[in-house]
Amino acid sequence: MERIPVFAPHIGVDTLKHVTDALDVGWLGMGATTKEFEERIQAFLETDRIVVATNTGTSALHIALIAAGVKPGDEVIVPSFDYVADHQAIRLAGGVPVMCDIRDDNLGIDVEKAESLISEKTKVIIPLHFAGIPCDQAGVYAIAKKHGLRVVEDAMHGFGTRIDGRRIGSYGDICTYSFDPVKIITSIDGGCVVLQSEQEAEHLQRMRFLGVNKETSLRYKNKRSWDYDVLCDGFRYHLTNIMASIGVSQIKRAEEFISTRQAVCRAYSEAFSAIDGVRVPATDFKDVSPFIYSLRVLDGRREALIAHMDARGIDVGIHFIPVHKHTHFADCRRGDMSVTDKVVEEVLTLPLHSRMAPEAVERVIDGVTSFFGASAAVPVYARRTAAV
Repeated sequence: MERIPVFAPHIGVDTLKHVTDALDVGWLGMGATTKEFEERIQAFLETDRIVVATNTGTSALHIALIAAGVKPGDEVIVPSFDYVADHQAIRLAGGVPVMCDIRDDNLGIDVEKAESLISEKTKVIIPLHFAGIPCDQAGVYAIAKKHGLRVVEDAMHGFGTRIDGRRIGSYGDICTYSFDPVKIITSIDGGCVVLQSEQEAEHLQRMRFLGVNKETSLRYKNKRSWDYDVLCDGFRYHLTNIMASIGVSQIKRAEEFISTRQAVCRAYSEAFSAIDGVRVPATDFKDVSPFIYSLRVLDGRREALIAHMDARGIDVGIHFIPVHKHTHFADCRRGDMSVTDKVVEEVLTLPLHSRMAPEAVERVIDGVTSFFGASAAVPVYARRTAAV
């Protein structure tokens, strides 16, 4: 029996055609296709804000923090229940991570606890929209305004998620996205920063390519490739045409990918909501673009369920080990972590990707329900998809 992976990219013939077309142009570095991808992201987010594409989501976070004014010694409040990329980016920018607890319902940053951590050194707060489910965004912006802080949203999990009808990133301060191999759409590796300020966007555009004030493709087009200046510190964080071509092919199918993921998540929640030993995500997924489906397994039974699923050929995961538990960040200042420390013993990531066949979804559902002595009498996913 074929194993069911937690993640799988959805790459089709259309993607190969886009890559071939980009190769045929003959310019492999950052260029016109990169710009096209940025414009398509802008259109998808339904915004006129500026999009700056990067080679990874971590790169996007790094330069976004610099653009937000983080200087050596400045503190950045960030959830510990998060991937380590945010914390590494903070340190790369010279900042100091200050780790905050999360809420028990949406697993997003606890705004009251975050406010208690604010000091005279605090510069930025990073809210994570965990699994694509919105955090208390309004609360984050309220305390940011009250204390004069910048907000750099980590929307890596929720490309397309809406809050009050608007896509995350189409408003607010600074927002970052990731397009790595397992995200909702991929450019193999990639990311972007979305923001309003033209001045900050120009700074980002320079930083992503070694501080140079003119893009290489434009310099060569004018036949004076040597005619440029270096205006700031910078990095090789640019997104190439080849990677962007994959992103272009993917974003054309983003709504399809999101719809498939939503249907799988709804099927899971419908099948598991009556089981006493688990907690399903607190959302109907109507406005959520889900990156992962995180089931909470109660009463210390998670390891047994992991073994049960493994025996049935079903891969699972744990997202995330809190960053304050990692050796490199153990000495960071942090507040009370009672919710984080509880949640990390419960969360279990089930398979979720846009290539999942109905049979695979039903196998996952049967794997979980059989462990708890329950049963999904009706093929839930089949019923859901038939109703769409």
